[in-house]
Amino acid sequence: MNNNQFSGYPSIDKPWLQYYSDTAKNAILPTGNMYEYMLECNKNRDNIVALNFFGKKITHQQLRKNIDLCAQALVASGVNKGDIVSLCLLTIPETVYLLYAINKIGAIANFIVLNSTDKEIKKQIETCHSKIIITIDKIAPKIISSLDNAKEKSIIIIPLSQSMPKHIAFFYNINPNNKISPLTNTIQWKNFINNGKNLKTNFTKSTAEDPAVIEYTGGTTGESKGVLLSNRAGNALAFNYKNAETIFHFSPGERFLDILPPFLAYGLFLGIHMPLCVGTECILSPDPSVQNFPAYVRKYKPNHFTGGAMHIEYLMKHPKTQNMDYHFLITAAFGGDKASPEWEERATTFFDSHHARYGIINGYGMTETAGACCTTSHELKRMIPFAKNNVKVIDIDTGNELKYGQEGEICISGPTLMDGYFQNIEATNEVMFYDNGEKWLRTGDLGYVTQDGYFIISGRLKRIFMSAGSDDVIYRVYPMKIEATISKCPCVHKCSVVGKPNGEKGYLPIAYVVLNSGVNSDFAINEISSMCKNELPESSWPVEYRFLDNLPSTPAGKVDYRALERQVLEE
Repeated sequence: MNNNQFSGYPSIDKPWLQYYSDTAKNAILPTGNMYEYMLECNKNRDNIVALNFFGKKITHQQLRKNIDLCAQALVASGVNKGDIVSLCLLTIPETVYLLYAINKIGAIANFIVLNSTDKEIKKQIETCHSKIIITIDKIAPKIISSLDNAKEKSIIIIPLSQSMPKHIAFFYNINPNNKISPLTNTIQWKNFINNGKNLKTNFTKSTAEDPAVIEYTGGTTGESKGVLLSNRAGNALAFNYKNAETIFHFSPGERFLDILPPFLAYGLFLGIHMPLCVGTECILSPDPSVQNFPAYVRKYKPNHFTGGAMHIEYLMKHPKTQNMDYHFLITAAFGGDKASPEWEERATTFFDSHHARYGIINGYGMTETAGACCTTSHELKRMIPFAKNNVKVIDIDTGNELKYGQEGEICISGPTLMDGYFQNIEATNEVMFYDNGEKWLRTGDLGYVTQDGYFIISGRLKRIFMSAGSDDVIYRVYPMKIEATISKCPCVHKCSVVGKPNGEKGYLPIAYVVLNSGVNSDFAINEISSMCKNELPESSWPVEYRFLDNLPSTPAGKVDYRALERQVLEE
């Protein structure tokens, strides 16, 4: 597109489409459910490995058989189309079987966030009226204790060692730390499966528009909400990657390490559904901790992985992986909290110097978009929307669409959008709107689009606060810009900035800082304040620095700035 063809508005011009093939731009989205699309993508691959669990390899034929057994068991347990089954699981083969089995029979998978409080778990289960809850043995006591009416539920227990290779399962089971006391009023996994083995039934087929999954928001903007996602949303995300052959390079048979739990949209759609649909071998890790991630990379030598920035940080620092040759690595992707440009440059340099095929890849998305809707890629180091997504930037005061390079609130459209927040129309209407028949999501993030089609995120709208400067003029203060400046200091490991109420001054910026090991706080204050005064307007200079060992985090692993806001409000 030449300059004479530009309207000046990104959502009309869609300049990012220049990076995609005609196939990607014109391909028709899948019309069936997630189960059907996964099968379609793997036709004639019965003997090819689909899943790898601690070295135990499960072929597509075995995967399909296990999905059928789970589907029969669910129907035998009374699950019908539209019912909601709550899953309190980690990344194990049974999670994959259940995802597609629930999908096959037209039910909805409700993924409970395992590190939530008892109150949150209770709400996530009871709001959905789930009669069936499926969980692993180590988590079952927590789930049962969170429910007032556990006896009225069918609680199915999966041993974490169920699909482990026999020798690994043996040592796992004899470890005293893994012993679980017998639980009453529960059903063991083997009995659950056996109950459906002889069942002959026709399943009610679900369509692309039918709801498939409920995932939960990270809670960074308030109380966590259930996000209802359709088959179309889940399939469109996988479809976006599968058809982006000009910027992404996936080949059947390559190994994809899934380190993220399934109760995160990234873990479910980018860690399970997408890798299977592009034909890779999905290596499942039930342990999402960053400490053990280097060991998994050393063992499996994956061609692709997606995780958080801290997973990559551990690879770079761990004595057994910091000097590895990464010639096997094609994709090192991360999402979640925005990383500093300095960290991204350091990580890219690390992988380049260790012979990885490409540098790091950063995706932008939300639970409400089923994961990534914009991304950097193997071929592009700057972020662009996917071919099937659309982006507009609106003025935060008037709501009018802005032109190229103008900063405002980012709005996303496309087939990966959620149906809405589960049983919360009011919250849904606050973030979703229609414009000329097209459904849009207000992300709450600030950014802009360049004329070349690049997507730039610059801040968080809901974190913006107003502050009076020394001239008594009211200014907008952008915490993410302050954080980006502070993070440039070599002495700083991590930081978060919140506003503290101050009467006529509005809000004053308070910086919470985690220092690198051995750094003196007095020295750090001098360094940080000097950098802020050099690079930020006076209204954005922090009035106070508070040093912590760690920043609070949400269940999704993001910095919980709301907890810090509550702290300053209580003072």
